[in-house]
Amino acid sequence: MSSATLVPMKYELFPLGSIKPEGWFRDQLRLCGQGLGGKLFHFYRFVKNSTWLGGTWEYTPLNEAAPYWYNYMVPLAFSFDESIDAPLARELRAQAEQFLHYTLDHQSPEGWLGPETTRETRGIWARCLLLQGLMNHALADTTKREVIINGILKFVALVESMLQRDYEGYLPKDGDEFDKQWFGVARAHELSTTLQWLYDEPEAAEQRASIWHVMEMLWDGSRLAKRDWTVFFTKENFPQMPSVKHQSPNFQHGVNVAQGLRYPAQLYRMHPSSRLFRLSKQAVARAFQFHGTPAGSLSSDEYVGGLSPQRGAELCCSVELIFSLSYLHRLFGDNDFADRAELAAYNSLPAAIQSDWWSHQYVTQTNQPWAQELRLEENERTPFYDVCRYANVFGLEPEFPCCTVNHPTAYPKMLMNSFLRLTPEPRGRALVAVLHAYLIPSKLSIDGITISCESNYPFAPCAMLYSISTDQPFDFFIRVPRWATALSSIEIRDAQAGSSRLYKTFASNVEDAALAGLHRVQIPAGGEYKVAVTLHADIRVEYHADKSVSISYGPLLYAYPIEYSVTTRPPRNYKDQVSDCPELDATAAGEADQGWQSKVWDHDLLPTSAWGIAIDPGQKMKLVFSDPWLDGKRERIRELPNPIWDAGASPVYIEVTAVAVDWPVRNGTAAEPSAVDASSTRGKPFRAKLAPFGTAKLHMAQFPVVDL
Repeated sequence: MSSATLVPMKYELFPLGSIKPEGWFRDQLRLCGQGLGGKLFHFYRFVKNSTWLGGTWEYTPLNEAAPYWYNYMVPLAFSFDESIDAPLARELRAQAEQFLHYTLDHQSPEGWLGPETTRETRGIWARCLLLQGLMNHALADTTKREVIINGILKFVALVESMLQRDYEGYLPKDGDEFDKQWFGVARAHELSTTLQWLYDEPEAAEQRASIWHVMEMLWDGSRLAKRDWTVFFTKENFPQMPSVKHQSPNFQHGVNVAQGLRYPAQLYRMHPSSRLFRLSKQAVARAFQFHGTPAGSLSSDEYVGGLSPQRGAELCCSVELIFSLSYLHRLFGDNDFADRAELAAYNSLPAAIQSDWWSHQYVTQTNQPWAQELRLEENERTPFYDVCRYANVFGLEPEFPCCTVNHPTAYPKMLMNSFLRLTPEPRGRALVAVLHAYLIPSKLSIDGITISCESNYPFAPCAMLYSISTDQPFDFFIRVPRWATALSSIEIRDAQAGSSRLYKTFASNVEDAALAGLHRVQIPAGGEYKVAVTLHADIRVEYHADKSVSISYGPLLYAYPIEYSVTTRPPRNYKDQVSDCPELDATAAGEADQGWQSKVWDHDLLPTSAWGIAIDPGQKMKLVFSDPWLDGKRERIRELPNPIWDAGASPVYIEVTAVAVDWPVRNGTAAEPSAVDASSTRGKPFRAKLAPFGTAKLHMAQFPVVDL
């Protein structure tokens, strides 16, 4: 038994299923469950006919498609309240359970999990995703906990012996087929995501030394293979310019970077040092400084691409950023990580997914006047570094299928991080301390405490109404976003006493530096309470290195929305973007519509309105919004439209002074803002309406500047 200890998380997750979505966030999860997220199991070749379920389809020898799917299906399925969404919850849980039972029933005698049967084909990487799903399944369904943990422990024992045989299944050798591009090595920390949880579970007590040993060998193997992220993220080695694919193996792949942000932190939990502590934060700062987009993602098409608004941000990169930043927030407690996660969750993510959740892009541009197969002039190349011209089409698999099987992960795992438990409990405080970290509408039910939050967040000005029922006193903390101004307020009402206490400012009120950025509400005794919070913000203008600007308000980026027409076609095969996907064979054979045939299409979005504008950020900008409170007593919140990320659905927009300009087209898309001649204005200035980036599937969000 190992005596080593892990650095504890600052905030711990509540058990999966104890947090339920409310309001617009429940609408989004429903759309996901009723759209591609819930239907891939019934038709998509890489899930329905995956080798993991006895089929023959995989898009790569990594065999990762079904594990990606299972990794999101478990938290999605257990997100729903069975008293409200019983049919959907039962359907999705049945899918997850079918995969679980098949996988555990087919575990090899020596412990291998998965369809591979030879040394050459057995790679560890896809098991990292599988184990995350298994961990959450064990937490959500206690009746399956024992069999799941036993299966994981058996697998870990096998992995220990494999790694001792010259890193078998991890560092590819001549003749190995499982990971020719060494992606699994670049993601060395991903197995420890689950193993660090397992290490502290009572069922693993007899194998703690083996679990620790496996994690140590993964770190050692990454160093041996020169995939040590603690070296890459240093000032001397981190790329400050768009990447060159073969200069730094795997490191400059955008999704790897998003996942790699956790490498120093997960290593820090085992080997704490001031260097790793600092590097965990510096890595995030450097990634966004040199490759961040105004929409909260990283330029990643597929390799990190600098700061150009022409470049694409891969949807998988946004998904992994939300997960990594949420993890870092839980470990270190820094508000900045949660703020950054929200930028990706409310901007880059919804912009890349059609509002009905039936199609998505592979990459999304900051300036995106159309979504179609890019048309290039002679001697031009796409603005994307390593993805095809079809990659910003909204479709089933407009490029590599990883985004198809991974994009539904983001919101269910964000919900898991919305309410958190403070650990250890603040000294001298109540026995229970709860933090509302992501201020989305959601409901926590745990240990005699129920906290329900109605909210229009993130559509600032934001209203949040908490209804609290408790059988005990506790400390309730609410995260204060960094953009909240001094006009923000909070009111606390004791329903039984009929009393109300108004704080003029909703701001951090905790003296303990370790809890900076939190507002503490003391719930003094069992009973019923109401807490009403109003968040205000200022319009922010961000100036970029090329002298262009972008506009934000609250956690949302605002963009000039472009009207468009839609052309649909059967989904194209990612391999050539010409032939139809094999899934269409069933439709061609005349099978009855099973709820997906009439929904699964590829969509070109072509502009029907002018899109070339420049703005004068020095002119007064006007915020136009509907009061989120329906009454002066702050007892009811205005309901948001469904789907909220649809065109025109936002209750907030910004008016700016703009003028039409001649904006050239280069490399099949809008040229850099710096290529726009500010003297090429056409017509008179006008008031342009900017909408949230996530609602504007065609958009311009990084503008050249004119003096009007």
